[in-house]
Amino acid sequence: MPSYLTEEPLLDLGQIALLKAALGDADLQDMLSDFSTAAREAFVVIDTALASDDLIEARRAAHAFKGVAGSFGAARLAAIAVDMELRADSIAYIRQRMNALSDAIEETGAVLCEAGRAALADVAL
Repeated sequence: MPSYLTEEPLLDLGQIALLKAALGDADLQDMLSDFSTAAREAFVVIDTALASDDLIEARRAAHAFKGVAGSFGAARLAAIAVDMELRADSIAYIRQRMNALSDAIEETGAVLCEAGRAALADVAL
């Protein structure tokens, strides 16, 4: 995995602040509680395309994943999805990034669901 992807912060705190301002604390917490399910569903769509050796569908699924990640302020996930969407010239390229994508889902979920909730309370608006 290229270092520029793993060095990307897990969260875009600016996006989180925008979400907090737009949604308020309670709705933001509700949204964040949906993160793991939404990310795993998006992951499965990419994985299904890979199982079919369908590069075009895998790139489309990565594009959709980018939107899911961006809406949650998941910067590293969005960066990995952009890489998969725009740089993939083969199914093998995307397959090589699936472990990093899965790891980033777990790491981001942990931050959002555990320590992230306390930190989000301190996000400046």
